[in-house]
Amino acid sequence: MKILIYFTFSLFLISLALTVPANSEKSEIKHLRDVNGGTNCAVCSILVTLVEQIAIVYNDTIEETLNNFCNYIPEGIFRITCQQAIETFGPIIIDGLYAKENGDVICHAMNFCRTDPGQPECHILPKKKSIQESSFFLKRNLRLKNKKMPKIENGICDISIFKEICDYIKKIFDLHEPAIDIDKDGHSTIPTLRGSSWKGKDCNDFSKNIRPGVKPLSGDKASDSNCNGIYGRAPGSNLTYEELFCQNSNQLGVAVLGDSISAHFSIPEQWLDANQINAAVFEHLAFILENELDWPHFSAMTGFMNSTWPVVLSHTNSIYLKLLERNRCNFRDYQNVAVNGARTGSMRDIVKSLARNQNEDQPLLLTLSLVGNDVCNGHPDTLDHMTKPKEFRDNLIYVLDYLDTVLPQGSHVMLTGLANGSVLYDVLGERIHPLGRVRNDIKYKDVYTYLSCLQVSPCNGWMTTNATLRKLTTDYAMNLSAIVQDISTSRSYKHFDMGYTDVPIEEMMTVWESMGGQRWQLIEPIDGFHINQNGNVILADLYWKKLTSEHPAWIGNENKFNNDIKKIFGDQGGY
Repeated sequence: MKILIYFTFSLFLISLALTVPANSEKSEIKHLRDVNGGTNCAVCSILVTLVEQIAIVYNDTIEETLNNFCNYIPEGIFRITCQQAIETFGPIIIDGLYAKENGDVICHAMNFCRTDPGQPECHILPKKKSIQESSFFLKRNLRLKNKKMPKIENGICDISIFKEICDYIKKIFDLHEPAIDIDKDGHSTIPTLRGSSWKGKDCNDFSKNIRPGVKPLSGDKASDSNCNGIYGRAPGSNLTYEELFCQNSNQLGVAVLGDSISAHFSIPEQWLDANQINAAVFEHLAFILENELDWPHFSAMTGFMNSTWPVVLSHTNSIYLKLLERNRCNFRDYQNVAVNGARTGSMRDIVKSLARNQNEDQPLLLTLSLVGNDVCNGHPDTLDHMTKPKEFRDNLIYVLDYLDTVLPQGSHVMLTGLANGSVLYDVLGERIHPLGRVRNDIKYKDVYTYLSCLQVSPCNGWMTTNATLRKLTTDYAMNLSAIVQDISTSRSYKHFDMGYTDVPIEEMMTVWESMGGQRWQLIEPIDGFHINQNGNVILADLYWKKLTSEHPAWIGNENKFNNDIKKIFGDQGGY
């Protein structure tokens, strides 16, 4: 089943990407993910709920639904694991659902969920009576039928049938540099695994002197050293095309250092809406996994292509595309160095994944945007686990000091503040979540409460029914934003200048409303936390407006040879 196995992947990645800050201590990770069953419980409850809903939507028996699931999945490890999962858990799920129990009860019976001492009973579905009591009777009945109960000691990844998949996902999540990069120049020839979806495609992976953004070698008279598709000698001239078209055009690459917002984290809503699940929405399963459930190639900063996939039907708009339109010599010079869960502390290491040579490469327009994780965490005492102001300042200064050692002269750094995440609950709280559309029984506020109960919430401070806590979190975020703004004006660096911008969430929503839209349509429907593709399109325009009005010198004049470049070099080698 595409769901039983795939959504196991999805939630596992979500838990890593959102609830655990990058490079957190392992002891903290174990604590966060273990309460009441943690992520293991969430995975199980959601999957069992989906099984029941798909059977209802398609008017199938539970047995038929389970048996058909694996046909959605590509052959290989995905399908094999799916079949093994159904063989192991299917009989228990079937008996539980026919006994009129829901996913919460069934997953307690299978020991994926539990209620720890001193903790409340966690449930995503409406609770009719005690989950512990219901699961006790279900387990007793299963034993009477000689149903074998799976042994769950530590978590899903300790179950043998999931181990290979979990190892595969962990390797992806831990990766901040291209997996395939023979010449170690930071650029790759494959799209996923931190390849060209994230950084401009390498046009020769056997030479570190050939890469996007490098100053051309010998004018690129014989070959394309900077991978922008422009090379050769211009007829009737002593100049090469690079020298003629690009030499005085103020070339400028685009980069972003950020978190899951900049990486454009997105889980297609079709995966959790029983009415929309079909084989087509899982066609690109491996690609999506290998990009960490992120879509940097469609993002507001570094997006470069439009989507034709059924799970993302929207055009792309980005700072990179706007700079490219201004100067075709900037082709392929983009880097998205954003990591799910990143905060200022982990950015000390992540920044070193930026691929730029201070002496050999063109300048960069770099955005440093960490908009939430310094105030977001899954702890019940969330305020105590927010980054302290002094630590926050020290972390940012460390990152900027490092950038001054790698960014070429003439670069520019735009710092952003933190976002005002209080809008999430205001816009979504009372709306039905995709998982609740079949019976209209699960609202976003129910999902927020459930994740908080399991202590795996991406952001306890904002994704909560507690209005006071939401305000306190916003106040803390705005105080940290003031620190960012102060750094942008009080410090100076040798190789780059700096600017500051707020994250224009309110302005983005106002623009969307002026187009006839509603605010909820700009937020990712599954996680209820991130800005979706429509929002990214608007954000690119708003950030560009900021650049053109306050920093016009950064982006320079339009290259008068753009049409000549298009005429001679076409798509410049594509992406």
